[in-house]
Amino acid sequence: MMELIQRYVDNVKNYLHSLPAAKREDIGNELLADLQDALDELEQTLGHAPNESEVAALLKRRGHPMQVAAGYHPRRTLVSDALFPLYVQVLKWVLLVIAVVNGAVAVLGLVNHPDPQFIAAAIGWLTGTFNGGIHGFAWVTLGFYLAGEGMSFGDVFGKWDPRRLPGITDSGQRIGAFDSLVELVVTLLALAWLNDTFPAVTQSDAGNGFSLVLSTYLQAMLPWLNLALAASVLMALDKLFFPYWTRRKLIVDGLINAIWLLLCAWLFTLPASLGIHWGDAGVYWEMSTGHWRGVIAIIFLITAWDLIRNLQRLWTSRTQRLVNA
Repeated sequence: MMELIQRYVDNVKNYLHSLPAAKREDIGNELLADLQDALDELEQTLGHAPNESEVAALLKRRGHPMQVAAGYHPRRTLVSDALFPLYVQVLKWVLLVIAVVNGAVAVLGLVNHPDPQFIAAAIGWLTGTFNGGIHGFAWVTLGFYLAGEGMSFGDVFGKWDPRRLPGITDSGQRIGAFDSLVELVVTLLALAWLNDTFPAVTQSDAGNGFSLVLSTYLQAMLPWLNLALAASVLMALDKLFFPYWTRRKLIVDGLINAIWLLLCAWLFTLPASLGIHWGDAGVYWEMSTGHWRGVIAIIFLITAWDLIRNLQRLWTSRTQRLVNA
């Protein structure tokens, strides 16, 4: 039953990411010791070792990890302590949606435009995201302020089950939001670039644009590349919305990395890759085999390193489970 308690403690520590690491560890150790004492008292009361359901009931009475973590944060004035962690999570989602929607609007405004203004579009995206972010922040804050003490945390998560908490690995190691966002943007750009939907590689009416030309070998691999890229996009979104490692997430991410390693090995053997054709100028440039293989080798090494780190996290998680068993 210690695994269930340790998972509960790790989830509490995950919601304390704004506190210093040493403070999080102290709180986690204090909470773990408190729960062990409560477990011992429960065993004496029952006259036998508590089963999983009884331990889950004990943790449920203690409260949702997000609610427990809220008690360790400094007092807020606009949003109640009980709802503040949920408020932060909702605010992140709203701001992300605003940024993505404004980006999509900016891209659609450039597609098939006779004279696309990329700098103006980028400024427009930043301005729109900033203005939308201010409104989103105001409305979300107002909503949680009005809810206040009238809506308790139990009203939102009243039916949570301790046995369904994610098994956070490596003592609640979080995934950096910046890393996830960069991964998402790069993957989306690669997906659009390979499928010739990105406006930067679209021929303009004035004839001064340029287009991407894929070799027949690369075109044959395009369906497999699109599937791998789509899986990478979904994984990046999962990392962004749920920024902590779990065993399941590590396994899925490792499988995606393994698929990319196989695709990289395949791409490395292609005799021809891609080229760029410049509008009416009739200029055509083709990437040499050496440059192509150099790029693929770099991608292969980065992916392999990411896979190795996943395996290390899985091993650490397995060791922790054996210790807590």
